[in-house]
Amino acid sequence: METDKPVTVKEQLSSTNFTDLKIVDTVERVNNLFNKRFSIKHNECYCLPDPQTMFTCPVWNVDELQKLKHELNDIKSSLNNYNMEQWHSHTTDRNSAKYVMTYLKKQVKPEFLTQAWCKFYEIVSSFPLIPIGHINNNNGYFKSVHLCEAPGAFVTSLNHWLKTNTPEIQWDWIATTLNPYYEGYSTSEMISDDRFIRHTFDRWCFGKDNTGNLKNLENLNELIKASEPRDNIFLVTADGSIDCTGDPGEQENIVAHLHFCEATAALHFLQTGGSLVLKIFTTFECHSICLLYLLCCCFNEVNVVKPATSKEGNSETYVVCTNFKGRSVVLPHLKELMKYYECSPEKAMFNKDDIPCAFILKIVECSKFFKYHQSLVIMNNVITFDYNSPKICNYIKRIQHMVGEKYIADYNIRKLMSGDIVGNTTLTTTNNVRIRRMVLGSYNERCERHHLAPWDQLEALYDDLNRLEITEYPSDQTLTFTVNELPGGLQISLAKAFHRVYSSRFCSDSIFVIKTKIDDILANMGHSIQYPPMKKVNKLKKKILCRPMHKILTFQFTNVYDTYKMINTIYDTIQSLDMGDTLVLVGYPLLTSFNVGLLYLISCTFNSVALQLRNGIGSEITLEYYNNSEEILKHLGDVKATSSNIQGTGSAILQIFPATFLYESDLFFPVVSSNHWTIKSYVHYIFTTLEKHIKEEGN
Repeated sequence: METDKPVTVKEQLSSTNFTDLKIVDTVERVNNLFNKRFSIKHNECYCLPDPQTMFTCPVWNVDELQKLKHELNDIKSSLNNYNMEQWHSHTTDRNSAKYVMTYLKKQVKPEFLTQAWCKFYEIVSSFPLIPIGHINNNNGYFKSVHLCEAPGAFVTSLNHWLKTNTPEIQWDWIATTLNPYYEGYSTSEMISDDRFIRHTFDRWCFGKDNTGNLKNLENLNELIKASEPRDNIFLVTADGSIDCTGDPGEQENIVAHLHFCEATAALHFLQTGGSLVLKIFTTFECHSICLLYLLCCCFNEVNVVKPATSKEGNSETYVVCTNFKGRSVVLPHLKELMKYYECSPEKAMFNKDDIPCAFILKIVECSKFFKYHQSLVIMNNVITFDYNSPKICNYIKRIQHMVGEKYIADYNIRKLMSGDIVGNTTLTTTNNVRIRRMVLGSYNERCERHHLAPWDQLEALYDDLNRLEITEYPSDQTLTFTVNELPGGLQISLAKAFHRVYSSRFCSDSIFVIKTKIDDILANMGHSIQYPPMKKVNKLKKKILCRPMHKILTFQFTNVYDTYKMINTIYDTIQSLDMGDTLVLVGYPLLTSFNVGLLYLISCTFNSVALQLRNGIGSEITLEYYNNSEEILKHLGDVKATSSNIQGTGSAILQIFPATFLYESDLFFPVVSSNHWTIKSYVHYIFTTLEKHIKEEGN
């Protein structure tokens, strides 16, 4: 096993002559890619210490591991000046597994094929995750639980493996993840791709508060209830992570508590003989060592693996634990673990003296092994960033084709003739805003932005917004709809209340992130800018109210979000209308499922709906000819009553229609386009208003 320490970044770059680089034998390189595995435990006997000694000792370090962490971060820091989009393009082109998905699409056509699908298929094909003997003793039936699973490719990958390898097994599954429909989460916190989730919604448990936050104990208990009976759960996967782009050198510490919760949850679910697949990153810190020791005491086999289809230059690895010893082994310790489930423990899980020295040495070896391979990939990518000869390009392309062929051959991947969960046709025709997490500039440039003056930060964000290619329709175009069909009644769902919208299913992630950052800067500057401006609103009001049988409601484009106030305002206004009246909504916010659902509901009692965009105002929605529908009034009353009943409880209405209904309705794309246009108009107004204010102060 190769574990030699790589030289420092400066030493390697200064001593490397690109023309002298040797092309490693292609077969050796391909084989190495598929053999990034380290055995932490192979039937060794490890024992858990007395539960009373847990979390009693201060956090401790292993000097050699801290040295490895410093060296790896030193190498990672060589990337700080690279533009992330350019770097991503370069590393994608050099990725040894680049053509795996191409080969799979052509030969196998898997359902919901993603990189996660490929990684899991490698793991389930390489390790005995499915304990067939135990499952046969359970009448050939088993259930899997998938934690932090969005968008759902582990599930479809497992389905493909089971249907083509053990078709006789009866399989059931349940999953949880941060709720992509909960607008109280930012786009950086959750995976918002719901193409699979919306079609398997009854399989997903988002917990007591409907947020899907696994680190909430009540949500875990709700998931345990939803998983009953638990005597057939033989597999748990946990693919969670947290956005660490702001502090990549501390990724392991940032995700530590999430991994703690995932492992603790898994120990509640698994039956004797079961398996756990847990994504981790580096293993330099005390909490990672303790967590791995806990798992090694609970399972007979524990391996750390970096799949060939995992991005070569990142720290992502998977802990694959097989043959669970049973809950009785860990039951007394689970009680101690649960004390720190919601709040990250300040002390170490185990005392350093309670962990065998031989085990810590294995962790050091494991860390060296993966750090060496990651460092080598990063440095090769750095060296070839500005100089990529045709010879090297041809060599890489040959490797990529060999990896694609080997992947399909080694794992015996066959086409699934029947048994898709949802089906590719359904997934590809599902309405969705294009999801793209845009990272502009280099890491150093992003850090420098934080130190800019507020006005300079606003200018930079304004430029970012203008560079975005987003879907919107011209402001001189009026879109008219007839909305008169309800989806069989309301389906009111509640969630933990939030008072600011941090994400939207009806808006591109990229543009919404910019809006959120601008709002934060304005708040820090102490500015409160009304949009739409009251002068323009009053002028429009006067114009509309001159028309017979017209009424108007105006709204502000604000950070404050209050479903209780919104439903009361809408309900009282609708109650005051006479037959044939026209209602105009100016600046009505269309970012949340609740607001869009409420608009859809009241639209059903008018003859038509017209959406018009106005400069300096935002959206103007005209609902023509009120029909006084008793059914719609009753539904509105039900929504208002529900909202009133839960006021002060910490809960609020999240949706009044199923997400799938709104996203497949005719309103979806016009609402998305309207939001894009409105946000651009809002940001432009803020920028020009502040610019004028600054010039006036200068004079």
